Amino acid sequence: MRFKPFKGNNVVRLAAFIIAFAVFFGGIVVVHSEDYKGDISDTKEQIDEANKKLSGIQQLIKERQDSLDRMASDILALEAEKISQMTDKEAAISELKELKKSIENFDDEIAAMEAKHDELEALFLDRSRAMYQSSTDFELLSVLFQSTSLFDFLRRLDIHRTMIKEDRELMESVRESERQLEKKKEQQKIIAENKEQVLADLEQAIAELESNTDFVAENYLNLSAMIQDLEEEQNDYSSEINALTKKLNDLEKKQREAEEAARKAEEERKRKEEEARKAADAEKKRLEEEAKRAAEEAERLKREAEAAARAKEEAEREAGEAIQSHNNPADWNFCWPLANYVCFTGRFGYRVHPITGAWQLHAGVDIAAAGGTKIYAAQSGTVSMSRNNGAYGLTVIIDHGQGLQTVYGHCSKLLVSEGQHVERGQTIALVGMTGGATGNHLHFEVREWTVPVDPMPYIEGKY
Repeated sequence: MRFKPFKGNNVVRLAAFIIAFAVFFGGIVVVHSEDYKGDISDTKEQIDEANKKLSGIQQLIKERQDSLDRMASDILALEAEKISQMTDKEAAISELKELKKSIENFDDEIAAMEAKHDELEALFLDRSRAMYQSSTDFELLSVLFQSTSLFDFLRRLDIHRTMIKEDRELMESVRESERQLEKKKEQQKIIAENKEQVLADLEQAIAELESNTDFVAENYLNLSAMIQDLEEEQNDYSSEINALTKKLNDLEKKQREAEEAARKAEEERKRKEEEARKAADAEKKRLEEEAKRAAEEAERLKREAEAAARAKEEAEREAGEAIQSHNNPADWNFCWPLANYVCFTGRFGYRVHPITGAWQLHAGVDIAAAGGTKIYAAQSGTVSMSRNNGAYGLTVIIDHGQGLQTVYGHCSKLLVSEGQHVERGQTIALVGMTGGATGNHLHFEVREWTVPVDPMPYIEGKY
């Protein structure tokens, strides 16, 4: 078979195929990247919508918060006013109640004061009588003479002075009590004239103050309820804002993931394109080198073929010359290859094969002989084969030079080895029926330049 080297257009076709594959794969990556871009666009639209809704809610919350702040400011003002009013009114109520209690208990207070005044007067009278009975012009002298020592005199003198001081203080207390009692009695006279009217006025004033206090407390409770409602509404909006914020965060996360996926897809597409380009360049380079090597190999084979043709022509020429020098087979001086057997059972030429039944060339002559009969080398030479050879069975082939070979087939035993030199008439094997044989015999061939020829001219007259 002739070797056909790669041509340049084959390299171009293969490179184009690789590049087309890379472009197709890159197109797939681009399609996926476009899908990511679509996801990003949808995500951005959802984020814009969420931002608009969030802005509206935040504006509403701001308005409500402003209202709440104003309400809180009003509440604080009212609270301060309420505290001030409550403090003033509670103080006024307390004073009125104390005044009412004082009026109601005025008589009792006067009676208590009179009783206390009487006690002080009685105590003062008792002390006065005692002092009068014990007093003498010689009191100090008595204290002096009754003392046992100077120290005792000073002690007694100090006690005497203390008693005089206490008596004076007691007398002053009696006088002050008397003045307070007279003042109280004058007030009693004034109060006694309008006591009932004063008590009625006090009762009415106390009721009005308490009523005003309840009104302020009720307004405060109403305002507190309004604030609570606004706070609950704010909490509802805060919950909605939290939900939207979470959704916004999820969308932004999805957007980042989509952008990251698109970036990776783009990087993967570029990487694949670069790999495909490098693979195409490498394959192109490899194919070019292979084509170069193939061209060099073809050139080498061409040169070898030309050299072989020249060698064949030379060998044929030499063989022709050799054959011409031995064109007479008798000149080879073959000996008969068997001992004592000369019966031919098959001649050279086309025939029906006795086993396969096929019409084919019988490349030698068959000589019948008993099994174990010695087989001789027809001429000296070198053994080129000594082994089993398929349908030939155990076979010996001897190369005699000048392109001439003899073949001995269907042997039962081989007595020489390949590469061994044998002499004319030397026993090389024993007759048998190995391979494709129907009985014991020797299949003998003669080949000129590997082509089988009729062996009879070489052995005729030898039997």
